[in-house]
Amino acid sequence: MNRRRITSIVMCVFAFLFGAAVPALAASGPGNSTLVASRAGAVLTVHFSKPMTAATAARAEAELAQRLSISQSPAAHGPKGAFLYCNHFYRFSDSDGSYTFQHKCGGTTGPWGYQLSTGLCSIVVTDVHEHGMAWHRNGKKEPTQSPHLKFCRYQFHGTYNPDHDYDFISYSDTFTFKVDVGGEVGNADLVISGSFTSAGCQNRIACGP
Repeated sequence: MNRRRITSIVMCVFAFLFGAAVPALAASGPGNSTLVASRAGAVLTVHFSKPMTAATAARAEAELAQRLSISQSPAAHGPKGAFLYCNHFYRFSDSDGSYTFQHKCGGTTGPWGYQLSTGLCSIVVTDVHEHGMAWHRNGKKEPTQSPHLKFCRYQFHGTYNPDHDYDFISYSDTFTFKVDVGGEVGNADLVISGSFTSAGCQNRIACGP
């Protein structure tokens, strides 16, 4: 069975398991040594420690797809230009993890959180290094927030400060760790990103209870 045939079969399996919300997975690099799972708002890249044959790469892709399917969620990405109203708690979840945000009406800060999914953590074999939240407020770059080194299911968190009603926030953060995907070991990084208006709420009909 040739490499193109193997890849076609694997992609059909992905479509059956995940549907439209699933990240696109593809092996690349010398000897199929890199596996990328991407979607809007999150990119997971695995750099395996040694080259793989096409068949081994296909097995690794299928194993990763199965692990991520454990945490499949209808929400396929974090906020993208959304209005997130004050005095509300928001959670955006996909097969990589969950991003949360809240802001008090009239307040000056916006707490955020991120937790890697149980499916992704099932292949993580080390602590997770969060590089520190990079963010912009109303187009201006703000200081990068503190990095953390924690266990995989830790609730990473921080605060957009300042954050006022109707500020526009864009963000990006990177998490790095080692993984074991069906016996294939490598280094991985997960990059999350998004943007939203930290909206006030002057009309309760529009922004809800």
